[in-house]
Amino acid sequence: MTIPASERIAIVTITRPGLGVALKIQGRVAADLYVSERYVDPADTRMISFDGIVKNLLPGLFERYDGIVLVMALGIVVRTIAPLIQDKKHDPGIVVVDVSGRFAISVLSGHLGGANQLARDVAEPIGATPVITTGTDATGTIAPDLMSKEIGADLEPFDLLKRVSSAIVDGDKVLILNPERIPFPSLQGPMKPHILVHDRWPDPVPQTRAAVVISNRTDRPTQTLPVHVTIYPRTLAVGIGCNRGTAFEEIRDLVLDEFRKNHLATSSIRKFGTIDLKSDEAGIIETARHFDRALATFTREELSAVPVPTPSQAVLDHVGTPGVAEPAAVLVLKKDPPFAGGQVRIVITKTKSLNATLSVSEWIPDSPDSSSRTDNT
Repeated sequence: MTIPASERIAIVTITRPGLGVALKIQGRVAADLYVSERYVDPADTRMISFDGIVKNLLPGLFERYDGIVLVMALGIVVRTIAPLIQDKKHDPGIVVVDVSGRFAISVLSGHLGGANQLARDVAEPIGATPVITTGTDATGTIAPDLMSKEIGADLEPFDLLKRVSSAIVDGDKVLILNPERIPFPSLQGPMKPHILVHDRWPDPVPQTRAAVVISNRTDRPTQTLPVHVTIYPRTLAVGIGCNRGTAFEEIRDLVLDEFRKNHLATSSIRKFGTIDLKSDEAGIIETARHFDRALATFTREELSAVPVPTPSQAVLDHVGTPGVAEPAAVLVLKKDPPFAGGQVRIVITKTKSLNATLSVSEWIPDSPDSSSRTDNT
């Protein structure tokens, strides 16, 4: 595993020896290189000059980059980042490399911020030793926050993560429930004996200290579980159609009501979809923004090519396709599936409010595979 190409990485150095190390790292890791103005070569386009005062530079980098590699003393970094730290959901991954290039230390946001992997990636081209102290990494076991990151999922409630992770690191029994058989790289291969993975809801539930639930449903019998967190895979898509000028509140409430009635988690929404004629529809745009998800649009030709359970002659006459909400929901996952393979099915057929229509589709795996295991008790 390497850092995703979509993540922005910065390298910072303030000394001549550090510059040599930084250039070696930049040769292998795509990154912007910030160099103290004292050592900048004006002819070298790889370098971005700054005044050499790290505390002036880092606040801006915290906002713009996913990972930051600082080639300098650890103490300087700790003192400088202290007032900038928020929490592990928002902080960038911070890695410190000594100016001799002997160690690459994961300092902050090892999992969600990617610092642990970044430390490994920057260590390789300079022959450094990656220093990673995160408990689950040190003990070679799974980590719920890393699991959520590797599939781009939400994890809730975040304030219980520490208790679940502590149980994993302590070697106490922890239950992993994956009833929708979501393919996780972390669940491939043999598990530690205290990690009990089930792809069906067990009855009775084994006695464990903690649990991790992986599901897009809200009606799982979690009241039978010990302390637990839920990973919400983004396996649902929402198709929306509406009359021109429909208020955001009406569309939002339609989404919330239908998800509540059908016991689906809004955290598992991957994207919203609609016809391209509605690409400027304020109510739809604001709904996608409210749920912090992207909006995909499709042509009438694309929508018409998708068979739907509830076609409408009125919609066909008005916009030239027998449906908007249902085919848009299907096309979102067909064109941008959360995982390779699998099938897309409609789980909420077209439903209406006064001025809007909604449909929801779901990605489901083709068949059980090695990434989803059962009953290793």
